[in-house]
Amino acid sequence: MATTTFLRDFLWRKVVNPATNATDALGRATSATADYSGRALFGALAPTVATPVTLGTRYQHSTGVLLEVITAGTTAAGEPAAPGFNNTVTSGTATFRQVTTT
Repeated sequence: MATTTFLRDFLWRKVVNPATNATDALGRATSATADYSGRALFGALAPTVATPVTLGTRYQHSTGVLLEVITAGTTAAGEPAAPGFNNTVTSGTATFRQVTTT
């Protein structure tokens, strides 16, 4: 599995330079694991090989956009294609909706 390109804050905004001098969308310093107020950052990559996924879980696609599980199931082999903002893609028995444009 590839490494995470971007971390996201609780509003799904990208954190810049997460490995070095991480800052949020407003330029406030963050750590590698939490935003300026201590809330956890996330950046889980999309599951790629027959992975069970649960409803509502958000994953980061290799392009940097976020996909949200709208139908729980098991993914097919390979990362699902990014379908475009607010569109859906099915991978195995799971369905994802793209929730960000970047």
